[in-house]
Amino acid sequence: MPDKDARKQELLERYNRKAIETGMRLQGEFFLRLVHEFDELDRDWTQVWLTWIYDHMYNRGVLDDKTRVLVIIGECVVGDELVQLPNHIRSALRCGATPREILEVILQAHIYCGMPRMIKAMRVYRDLMRDLGLLEVTDPPFRGDARD
Repeated sequence: MPDKDARKQELLERYNRKAIETGMRLQGEFFLRLVHEFDELDRDWTQVWLTWIYDHMYNRGVLDDKTRVLVIIGECVVGDELVQLPNHIRSALRCGATPREILEVILQAHIYCGMPRMIKAMRVYRDLMRDLGLLEVTDPPFRGDARD
């Protein structure tokens, strides 16, 4: 396993520094993990991805980071993209969003995507907030199927 600090420095030197720094500001070490994984597979694609998303789109200056990440959470819910949702929830918290603001985005998304996608996202939110110690919730005492 490569040394974290040395690998981070290598990625900063190889790629768009502004993009890497933006990704780290928003997503912390999770972001560096993705860059590392993509770097090992396709350096050209990694450079394009970093520059387009993390240099250009995330630094346009029209939306502040908190608003942008809340929008992305809504997009994850509507798109049924639960793999990235916990990462973007953490990013929203890092950018100053409150748990209640994040939940509101998830709940509002049902208007366009329906209840099934919103419920899946709500469960991701509940589990993550519990794991982060930001919400006290219990496991429901009821079955999880529609047999009744």
